[in-house]
Amino acid sequence: MRSLAFAGLVLAVGAAWLLLLPPAPLAQPLAFNHSRHSGIACAVCHRGVETAARAGIPQGDFCLRCHATAPLPQAQALWDEAAKGGRLQWTRVTHLPDHVYFSHRRHVGVARLECISCHANIGKGTAPPGRAPVRLDMASCLACHRSEGTSLDCAACHR
Repeated sequence: MRSLAFAGLVLAVGAAWLLLLPPAPLAQPLAFNHSRHSGIACAVCHRGVETAARAGIPQGDFCLRCHATAPLPQAQALWDEAAKGGRLQWTRVTHLPDHVYFSHRRHVGVARLECISCHANIGKGTAPPGRAPVRLDMASCLACHRSEGTSLDCAACHR
């Protein structure tokens, strides 16, 4: 009995330790600093966030519109690749199950929710996040839908 209690304690401490550790940064092609770009509306770089189901993730050619005159030396190889039409291979941070349908247009364009509703303080980050800044699961989505007084119909989100 004591060994079971000890094993449970060890597992609980281990799980708590893992949850409290800061996540390791995901491999990204560029150590993007959102806070340096905080004066720019999210929709400028994340095109389609108000009009499409998915928010766009900017590519190097888009970044070069501003950075052509002030390139970052540590990203020179990326700028050179972008100038040739190459694509940046960003690693997705937020994942939803395949059976869940989420439309940025519905949430940002129609409902006028602020990006921080789902992305928390990502705009203040100085490095790419190691994990999604907000846990998006059924409980958090339902809590938001209830607080906003919007549809709780299963078919609205589940396909």
